[in-house]
Amino acid sequence: MLRQANSFLDRLLDRAQTGSLWLARAGGALILLTVVIVTIEVVTRQILGRSAMHATEITGYIMAVSTSWCFAYTLLCKAHIRIDALYLNFSTRVRAVLDLLALLSMALFCVLVVGAVFDITSHSFSVGAKANTPLATPLWIPQSLWLAGLTWFSFVVCLLTLRVILALLKGDTERVQALAGSPTLDEQIEHENREAHS
Repeated sequence: MLRQANSFLDRLLDRAQTGSLWLARAGGALILLTVVIVTIEVVTRQILGRSAMHATEITGYIMAVSTSWCFAYTLLCKAHIRIDALYLNFSTRVRAVLDLLALLSMALFCVLVVGAVFDITSHSFSVGAKANTPLATPLWIPQSLWLAGLTWFSFVVCLLTLRVILALLKGDTERVQALAGSPTLDEQIEHENREAHS
């Protein structure tokens, strides 16, 4: 039974990895869009003496949305910043427990954040709130895109947490390390070598 659950969760994590990659790519494309918008803004200010776009407002929305869309991929690739000076000195079992605690903390944080953002988005939609700017953007539009990224991230965090719990129940600390552990310097070098040769 535990083996089937692990196999099912591994398949889900593989699909989550693919979905997260595409969301991160979309987030990256949005960041490139901000470059285009800011360039147009600068050029039109120089040539026309006024702005043809409202770059500050649009790029603010884009940064919030694209960031939330990249969170899950960053988590699954273990690309986020970690302070692991003490962590790497502990035994594999202690590190596995610490990884689980970190994931549980993140899952709780995600649930609270998604709940708060959902309340804000639904309120903006119900009252027809608009930005106090010349564009008068209906706020629920960028907030919904932001919420979508945060919701996906929460789903991935909960999925990863569940898989780590099952690995710990099985006593498979190596799997916990592979899923959620902070990579050692040797593992990072090996990963960089693989990336360079692929």
